Amino acid sequence: MDKRLKFFFSTMMIIALCFGYAAIYFPLENYDFERLHIFLFNLCTGGTILLCFTEGKDRLSARTGAFLVLSLFYALFAFFNLYPMTIFISLGLASIVESLRIERFSIFPWNFFSMKETVSAKFHQAALLCLSIGLLMSTAVIINNEYIHILTMEKLVLNTFFLGFSFPLSLITLSVIFSMVRTNGDSIWYKETMKEKNHIRRVNNINTWSGTDRTDSTHSSEPHININTLLSVICFWAINLGVIIFFIFILFEKFYPQLIVTLILFIAVITVFLLYRKFGQKMQQKQFLSSGIGFLIATAISGIIYIFYQISSDYNPENTKWLLRIHTFVSLYGWNLCGLAVICRFRDFPIRLHSGVVIALHWLTALLLAPLGTNFALFAPMAVAGYIFIVVTLFFSDINTQKQTF
Repeated sequence: MDKRLKFFFSTMMIIALCFGYAAIYFPLENYDFERLHIFLFNLCTGGTILLCFTEGKDRLSARTGAFLVLSLFYALFAFFNLYPMTIFISLGLASIVESLRIERFSIFPWNFFSMKETVSAKFHQAALLCLSIGLLMSTAVIINNEYIHILTMEKLVLNTFFLGFSFPLSLITLSVIFSMVRTNGDSIWYKETMKEKNHIRRVNNINTWSGTDRTDSTHSSEPHININTLLSVICFWAINLGVIIFFIFILFEKFYPQLIVTLILFIAVITVFLLYRKFGQKMQQKQFLSSGIGFLIATAISGIIYIFYQISSDYNPENTKWLLRIHTFVSLYGWNLCGLAVICRFRDFPIRLHSGVVIALHWLTALLLAPLGTNFALFAPMAVAGYIFIVVTLFFSDINTQKQTF
């Protein structure tokens, strides 16, 4: 990815974290800084990176550039409660996402139901579809709550739906993860990397493969349905349907069904982790994405604990704010950051850094310093400083041209 674009995205991520503390230290009665905190990271930065990755370009195209600009206006209008403009822009954003999804895949997501399609491609299309649906659903909630008032539900609020913009980032990260899983021979990541290298060799008239494109023949072979493939497909459906059903139970405040679905999602995430650790291509990215799945497991655990608090007879929302903050920071700045950083440096790995040190600092920042900063002023600048170091290191470390063993 172009360095100027990486600089812009990394700056947006850092500003997003700062807005996560703004509401605590600079409270405004009629405005919610949480929206800027969520939008700048999930929609503006994450959504644009998702579209760039889908296009396969290192620079902004006219379409992704339009999405970025419109998403910034969307964030500002939603923050200032200017809902007519928010509705209008959201329709434009959804149309951009859908135009790219249909161009890359199809109008109807047929690949969800095909065993011949890779799980990576399934998650990729699901990420785009989830982003466009999320924009349309948020628009519907704005229209209902601000104008027509047909449905009246305690959980049917904008901020609940705005949090859903993080789910497309989870799905595209899972797409990258499954592209590295060897369910039948080499992983997709390996095949695509070798295909690109072979293309460069052919352009430079280097006949390394004696005129035979080995990766093309491997890629075109008929898929073999084995247990790993079946487990991967089950994980795809469990995660996607699980989140949708869980969200419905949240709206209707059904706590015990929430607990059951959360446990299913937890098992699915653990299965993804085991598949990735055992069959994932051995490379530097694996360390960061394994750490990312660890963050995802932590969010599942915190979610289960929170539901138990809600079920208890003496439940008080004020007493669980600390848990929700941990859940949010670990999700956004732990799990999602891992995926976005790997996507932005898709073709750069391996890079020059001490992976273990960076991962340890990442966990310290997302799990401890960032949540503490919402209550104790001393920890906020420490969290921001740690986060800046992590983002700059992941986005701008030099490419390592020497062969490494991971």
